[in-house]
Amino acid sequence: MLRALTRLAIPLLLATALLTACGAGPSGDPRGVEATPGPSPTWTPSGSVDLADPEQYAAALEEGVNAARAQRDVPPVEHDECLAAVAVERAGALIGAPKLVHAPLEPVQETCPGSAFAAENLSRTDQPPQDVVQAWIDSPSHRENLVDPELLRGAIGCVRAGGTPAMPLLTCSHVFLG
Repeated sequence: MLRALTRLAIPLLLATALLTACGAGPSGDPRGVEATPGPSPTWTPSGSVDLADPEQYAAALEEGVNAARAQRDVPPVEHDECLAAVAVERAGALIGAPKLVHAPLEPVQETCPGSAFAAENLSRTDQPPQDVVQAWIDSPSHRENLVDPELLRGAIGCVRAGGTPAMPLLTCSHVFLG
């Protein structure tokens, strides 16, 4: 019985998105959680998204984050090019890592100055962007970062982390500053 459950669980685990969230306020206290995508996304991208194109995927995720914020009467996150470069670098550093683990956020604040605190959501998935946005919404700590009205600057960077041409695996970092 246990062997049969293990055979079923492994493919299910591989098919789900692995997500973690972290934020550091003025005190620098980290918080994190792992979650899987929710059952029914409440947002869909405005156009088609090539899942093999990390930049297109990141742009769709940013659109979804701002749609979720709009549903909660929270101002949109302003895309920041400095943070976009940092997000791609942070996502790239996670390629090959068995788990998504946050690097310290202080270097983000040093590289892209002008903020009192920073936060980050991570994902590694082969699922469409609306599933990642929904998973972030369904997870309390991800949602906290996603809809925090004080986090007004941000960017998402994604990198190809394996998979197949038909089902690419993307690792993404969404960094916020406030």
